[in-house]
Amino acid sequence: MTCKDPEVYVGKKFFMRYVLAVLYKFYIEKCNRVKLRALGKNISKAVKTATSLEYLAQELIVSNIDIGTVAFVSEGHIRYVSSIDIEISNKNFIP
Repeated sequence: MTCKDPEVYVGKKFFMRYVLAVLYKFYIEKCNRVKLRALGKNISKAVKTATSLEYLAQELIVSNIDIGTVAFVSEGHIRYVSSIDIEISNKNFIP
């Protein structure tokens, strides 16, 4: 199986679901890198997921973290929401 979409969007579910989703991407779909993406209050859940992955699978590491702000416009109002992208890669993978 090939890696189709190397991104996991973190939402309102229990964090272990996202841990399993990332492990599925690495071991079943054979992805070399996976990005965890989260907005707002789900940022802490994404960080917890990445920390759990490093603990459970010793060959996975956090290779890059990007933080920023996203602007949403609804009904004429601009709302700014924090965002995070955590890239997890295999230690043995050399790009």
